[in-house]
Amino acid sequence: MKKETADPGIDMDRVNRILLDEEYRRYLLKNKACERDRSFCHHNLEHLLAVARLTYLLLLEEKCRFISKELAYGAGLLHDLGRWKEYREGGDHAAHSAALAGNILKRAGFTASERELILKAIAQHRHHDPGEHRSPLSKALSKADRFSRICFSCDRRGDCRGLEQRPHREKLLY
Repeated sequence: MKKETADPGIDMDRVNRILLDEEYRRYLLKNKACERDRSFCHHNLEHLLAVARLTYLLLLEEKCRFISKELAYGAGLLHDLGRWKEYREGGDHAAHSAALAGNILKRAGFTASERELILKAIAQHRHHDPGEHRSPLSKALSKADRFSRICFSCDRRGDCRGLEQRPHREKLLY
């Protein structure tokens, strides 16, 4: 007998494959190790899930129904995967994350065109070049990343260099 879910129309199998992927988990542990002594925001599963959920919410608000929940969650869960590599080797964590995410997405069952869309969104999530074409997924992921931090309740807000760029510095918006 098949187990019933709360909403059988919502399929998150590929997202769950990402979460269970050994390489994905290894990269999260590397992020954790590199941020062990970091007193500011961490790039852990809690942050990645917040970004994934907000990405999907923002796409729904924009009535962008052609980008699935799984695509939004895939981008959100993988967008900071290469943070550890930036700490250790320098460079841009968005580019590192996109490079690391491809094989994980492939093993999770995303098609080549879906992988391309997700990887481009990940690579662009920190860039704001007005001349660069950005997909709705890329725009939503970038905005979700900025909105994911709850700065107004952070104990370290007085020492944060990026506070002025944070939408939630004074109150909750999403």
